[in-house]
Amino acid sequence: MGESTRAQEIGEIVAGLPRPDSEEIARLLDSLDRPDRGPDPRQQLVEGLLGLVLEEAGSRASATVPVEDLFQEGSTALVMVVHGLDPAQPLSPAELDRRVRQAAGQVMDGLLEESAAARREDQRWAADAERLFSAETEARLQREAEPSDLELAGRLGWPVDRVSQVRRAVAEARSRHDLELIGILGEIEGQ
Repeated sequence: MGESTRAQEIGEIVAGLPRPDSEEIARLLDSLDRPDRGPDPRQQLVEGLLGLVLEEAGSRASATVPVEDLFQEGSTALVMVVHGLDPAQPLSPAELDRRVRQAAGQVMDGLLEESAAARREDQRWAADAERLFSAETEARLQREAEPSDLELAGRLGWPVDRVSQVRRAVAEARSRHDLELIGILGEIEGQ
């Protein structure tokens, strides 16, 4: 689904969510110290402010981190903010809105940064695997034998441990890929 289509869907969902107005939020904030007089005001605040969290998630969604994941993280932050409210220190509805957006935004930004860091690490491993493959191929062509980790470390200027790690990772990836192919072929034969 395209990013603009997803953004439109999110906008429609947000528009359809019931949103308490600032008077209702003020009333709920005032009743935090009296939860025994009807529905739990904290629960009502959480439910009423989910639209803010969805807006924040929609504005940060990317191809690598779906809006659903961001919304889940932001919703947790919303619950923590609302349940951390102290009735002895009253807030305005605008301040609550700001705190919710800030808390949700921080956890969402953290998730996005984790995803970006993981992508960078994956790219580094892929580049190292490619360099290792080239070095192995060169060594085999020159010696017509399987090169050792020590020999490859010398060629690449890497520590021997890194060569061993990358070789193991590549071997494991090949093994998993081979198993997936065998499974697919087995399914095709069974049809």
